[in-house]
Amino acid sequence: MKSYLLITAVVSLSVCFSVGLFNYVIDPYAIYHYKGAGPEKISRIDQFSYMRITKPWRVRQASPKEVVIGTSRTARVSPKTVWDKKNSYNLSVPGMTVYEMSRFIEHANANEHLNKLMIGLDFEAFISPVPRVQSGFKERRLARTTDDLTMSRYVWQIGVDAAETLLSLPSLALSLSAVFGTAIVPRLYYNDGTWKSNVTQLKARGAFVYVGKTTVFDRRNESMEMDINFEILANTLRFAHTQGIETRLFVTPEHIFMIDLWERLGFGGLWREFHRRLVAVNNAVAIEIGADPFPIFVFNAESGVVDEPIYMAKNAGKSWFEDGAHFRKRLGDKIMEAAWTDRDAFGARLDDHSVEAYLVDVEKIRHDFLASNAELTATLRRAISPDLE
Repeated sequence: MKSYLLITAVVSLSVCFSVGLFNYVIDPYAIYHYKGAGPEKISRIDQFSYMRITKPWRVRQASPKEVVIGTSRTARVSPKTVWDKKNSYNLSVPGMTVYEMSRFIEHANANEHLNKLMIGLDFEAFISPVPRVQSGFKERRLARTTDDLTMSRYVWQIGVDAAETLLSLPSLALSLSAVFGTAIVPRLYYNDGTWKSNVTQLKARGAFVYVGKTTVFDRRNESMEMDINFEILANTLRFAHTQGIETRLFVTPEHIFMIDLWERLGFGGLWREFHRRLVAVNNAVAIEIGADPFPIFVFNAESGVVDEPIYMAKNAGKSWFEDGAHFRKRLGDKIMEAAWTDRDAFGARLDDHSVEAYLVDVEKIRHDFLASNAELTATLRRAISPDLE
């Protein structure tokens, strides 16, 4: 009996060791051999659902001093456009909540003091009172201070994550998919933390309908309020001020068709109030700290960009936006340059002197676009829902 138990234990340990070693070598999550990994390696599996575990790991390895952060919309803003390629990283995560963003910023700063921070803010993220965090988020995975990196709860979570990524059957399945190239990967992932869609089935006008429905119309009956998320943002701004992090904020631009959908659903006033409160909160925190407000950049009054034609599929490559909400890298590059260089007079600075004029400019663009594209926009709205007509 003893020999049977011993053999069983040895075999079990051998299997676990073999699986762990295989997963470590293949590294489907691109967290154990991240440095120097190219997009072809990172993109062997679809990383989209795993970023709340993988990006904190990558931050520990890369120790960036300059970070861009936001939701999947901000994922097309490459820090390497302007910043040091070796010391910068895009920490954006799909569907990132305002609270998650605050914790990821603290974690990055705990690993390596941040010199620069670029925060992308989505209107949609601010009006969502729940959930505070998304599936896959773990508090213990994220440090608040340098001392937390040696705390038992943090070290324990590293062990838990290692077991999950090395010894689990789902991880083994991902490794096999990476080896044999059987995974369906609709996105291309880069080692600076950015990614882009590779999906060809959903683009151009069809993508506008899909995103208009899922991002805007399907939320028409939700309870929308911004108080909690603005409180969290205020704490994040205080943190950046007190840590001496050079910080820029920007509101992620949307195609004017999407803003019109918000207006038609009765949330246009909330959209405008979001911009006013952003300015007010930024100013209030600066006064409290005794510092200048952080610069806020906005781009939804950029004619020729946010009111570009809604192309048919064959011409979709010309567009600034992939689907009305997610912009392409070339717009992300211009946003980065506008915030951190003097190369191009693109976009606008938002403050208490300019906010009302900016909102008027956006409304004029909306009015002009609808007047020039009445038939097309009506067709797209009917495709989203007859209730919009």
